[in-house]
Amino acid sequence: MSAWVALEGVNGVGKSHLGRLAAGVLGERCVPLVELPDSEPAGLPGQVIAALHSAGDRFLRTGHPRTETLLLAALQVHRWEALPAPGAGQVVLEDRGPASVAAYQAAVLAESSDATDAWALEQALAIGRAIGAWRPPPTATVLVTDDPALCLARFERRTGRPCSADERALMARAGRLYHLLAHDRPDRYALLDRRAVGEREAVEFIADVCRTAAAGALREGTTP
Repeated sequence: MSAWVALEGVNGVGKSHLGRLAAGVLGERCVPLVELPDSEPAGLPGQVIAALHSAGDRFLRTGHPRTETLLLAALQVHRWEALPAPGAGQVVLEDRGPASVAAYQAAVLAESSDATDAWALEQALAIGRAIGAWRPPPTATVLVTDDPALCLARFERRTGRPCSADERALMARAGRLYHLLAHDRPDRYALLDRRAVGEREAVEFIADVCRTAAAGALREGTTP
């Protein structure tokens, strides 16, 4: 498997911004991938996302959470299958990988019942296993965290409207699930708390994780 680093975190945490800066630092060594909702509209991922977004929900909820989960999981597999093999020493930097589908869709599935976080975690792990049956997990996952109030404010500013109570609850649950997933596989997660570092240090942290992943792939001879 080629070196593949996923950037994860709740909406408004700033991972896309930090990822773009890290990709700029890495230069040609980095193959950046935008998150699925930002896919080109003419391609298959863009068409599926547009269909899920047709109801106007910011979290792609159409009222059919199991179908939505299967579609988003399939898009994660499609992304891995469709990407040309990176060159030796390169690293794919993915904005939202399998953990986002697992965390957010498990949170959505938990909405319809009075489910505990333990139940939602079981669903998230099952979603992760389903995706992992068809594409390898990322070499490393950077989980970006920040003050939840700041994340919410950034997200509302970017989307131009306040979040509803159910949207805030969904984001909060997804944030907790990210941490539970990281606790389940600490060997695959690197935690980046923006409350403890400045932007420059955060960008360098992500770039270092990418460099380490690429160097490891070269040593193991797994990069095509």
